[in-house]
Amino acid sequence: MSTEKLEASEEPQAPLANTSETNSIKGDTENIVTVFDLANEIEKSLKDVQRQMKENDDEFSRSIQAIEDKLNKMSR
Repeated sequence: MSTEKLEASEEPQAPLANTSETNSIKGDTENIVTVFDLANEIEKSLKDVQRQMKENDDEFSRSIQAIEDKLNKMSR
């Protein structure tokens, strides 16, 4: 076994991990969308659609009722 000194290389050493890539990965983890997030978004969208359909149905019913009222007045 040799006991000679190991010579240190004077060449600059590259870091083991690229810090910009590491920071990018950290930033990406904040943008991860889970199945739970997707389910919540879908549920919210469906509730919005349901609410809008109910509003449209109510408006349609009012319009039909107004037409019926006018027809009844005309037939008298």
